[in-house]
Formats: sequence, structure tokens, C-alpha cells
Amino acid sequence: MSQPEPAPTTSPASGSASPASGSANPASGLDRREFCACALAVAAAAAAVSCGGGGGGGYSAPAPPPPPPPPPSPVTTSETKVSLLGQPSGTVKDYTTTASGACPLILGAAQGYYLVRDSAGIYAFNASCLHQGGRLNPTQTGFGCPCHGSQYDLNGTVTVGPAPVGAVLQHYQVSESSPGGPLVIDPSKPVSASARLT
Repeated sequence: MSQPEPAPTTSPASGSASPASGSANPASGLDRREFCACALAVAAAAAAVSCGGGGGGGYSAPAPPPPPPPPPSPVTTSETKVSLLGQPSGTVKDYTTTASGACPLILGAAQGYYLVRDSAGIYAFNASCLHQGGRLNPTQTGFGCPCHGSQYDLNGTVTVGPAPVGAVLQHYQVSESSPGGPLVIDPSKPVSASARLT
């Protein structure tokens, strides 16, 4: 338990109050409260500088954002326009990748593409679920995500969540590499979900 501070005494020469003997720092002329306040201010300043990296006022500029990834490369398929148009409506050709895993839980994960033939023609879309990036698998009625159960119709429209119902997978341009040559899916060229190669 601390003892109470003695009351200040009045100096006969000046008539002003001064702390009792032993409580002032004779070298600086600071009383105990002033000394503690100064020591606390110095400690706080030292902590601020050390948290800020040490020099230059304690501020570091944030690192610049990483550059955007390069656009995906076109995918040359083994299908031709003539051969795929000769297939029945609902034919699905798989150009997916296993690099990200079936359930990477990363929205926009590179999962590859599906090349589809319907009654209107040929189209391609992203095989990455709009919920959390799972790789879609073909089903009897379209596509399904094995991660959380989202369902898509044959055109890539979400019919059952948790992906947003009514949202549509990104479609990409499909073209012939040369007249009569293999089809190319170009993910750097998004197109409308109704676009078809005929």
C-alpha cells in the first residue's frame, strides 16, 4: 500500500507551492506526475515507431496489387463443326481440367469448358460452378456440382442453388481453326448465352 503524498510547502522566497522534498527530480525540475506523463509519452512514441517499421515516420506504402493473370489460351478441340452438328441435340464434349480439383472452393477456379450441341447449334461455356468454383459434371438434364449440389440446365443456367438461381455460366466463342478444321473454344472472347455456331 502506498503512502499519501505530502502536501506541498510554500517557499518563503517566492510564495509559490513546491513539492515536498524527495518527490521532485532536482536535475529536471519535474514533479512525479510530470515525469510519469513524459515517460509515458516517450514510450508511446517508441511503440508507434517500432510498429511502423522503424524509420521514415512509421508509414509504409501498401504493396502494389499483383498484375492480372494473362487471358486464358484458346482450347483446340478434337471436334469439327460437321462432326458435332451430326450428333444428336444434347451431345456434350468434355474439355474440363482436373488441375484445380473437383471442389477447390475458389470462385472462378479454372475448371475448363464444355462443348455442347443443341438444336440451335454448337456452344461452349465455363465448367466452374457459380457458387464456389466446383467442377461441374454432366447429368441427365444438364450439369451438376458435386460440392454443394447446384444444378444447371443444358445451356448453363442455374436451376437449383446454392448457386444463384437464374444465373448463367459464361459462354465463349467457338469457331473453326480453319474451314473444316478442329473447333476452337476462345475463353478470351465471351459471348451471349444464346450465341451458336451453325
